[in-house]
Amino acid sequence: MEKMEFPSKFEIHYYFSDNSHSMNALVRNKCEAEFLAVAIEVAETLGIHLELDCEALQEGGLREVWKALGENSAQIALVISTLALIFSVIPKTDQELVDLQKEDLRLSIEQRKNALGKIKGDIENDNVTSETIDSASKIASINYKVVTRKSNFYKTLSTYEKVSQVGYSELSIEGKPLSDERIIVREEFPRFILIYQDLKPLKDSSAYIEIVAPVLIDGKAKWKGIYDGQPISFAMNDKEFKMAVVSKQLSFKNGDGIVCVLLIHKKVDELGEVVTSGYSVDVVLENVHSGVSGETTQGKRHRHTKKMKDGQDDMFGSDNA
Repeated sequence: MEKMEFPSKFEIHYYFSDNSHSMNALVRNKCEAEFLAVAIEVAETLGIHLELDCEALQEGGLREVWKALGENSAQIALVISTLALIFSVIPKTDQELVDLQKEDLRLSIEQRKNALGKIKGDIENDNVTSETIDSASKIASINYKVVTRKSNFYKTLSTYEKVSQVGYSELSIEGKPLSDERIIVREEFPRFILIYQDLKPLKDSSAYIEIVAPVLIDGKAKWKGIYDGQPISFAMNDKEFKMAVVSKQLSFKNGDGIVCVLLIHKKVDELGEVVTSGYSVDVVLENVHSGVSGETTQGKRHRHTKKMKDGQDDMFGSDNA
């Protein structure tokens, strides 16, 4: 492939509907913070040390120019070109964002390791090509922090009606554009914004919860307990067990607990961090009272169903061997 001229600067160009050259300070500072968060995360993902200097603002709408400083020109070029793709390539469908957050598009550890190894080799050989940039962009674009902070960037702009479009350019050390400006018009901003931030819950199939405060009336109030040494509040979604407690067929005293199928709900917060958003009990398998464990009816049913399913999986697995 033809060797590319390496960019040293990155320009963000805000276009205004009123043809002015000023921007609300809070909006600009918020956008700047989100851009920097993306840039730092991209560099860290690619294993590159990066510093950014902001040059004097220019008119023509409003132009922010960021001069990148790093260990070598190949590293700098890769980060700048990757940022240009990340901020300007529109997701083909809304489902891409949903799938990403459900972890359907996550790379395996081995795939990620191999791709990063190839990128590192291209940098060391001073051979950063469009293929290298595409690979780097794909890796960075499935990083929760990158996707979330980019979403925040466009969400901020979408609430500021004065911005009609935003452009991104890769510049030489002298400030010369090295490619056509990538333009995203206002109507396309929503396609970058996350609308669904819940992840697939984690499942503990034999969780033990010491009950601290059961809910003794019917309703949606949450129970309190201790799980894995930590106090938690959780929804009791086992209707049979819940009704047994409400009807006083079951009672609890200090030290009693349950063995259950526990769902640990996760979401991506505003900073792109994966955090626990709640807990819910799907099925109570055993009720532990005064140190004695008793299997529940629904627990027997659940284990029987699981045993049958596991047997079918083993059978089909053997057939395919």
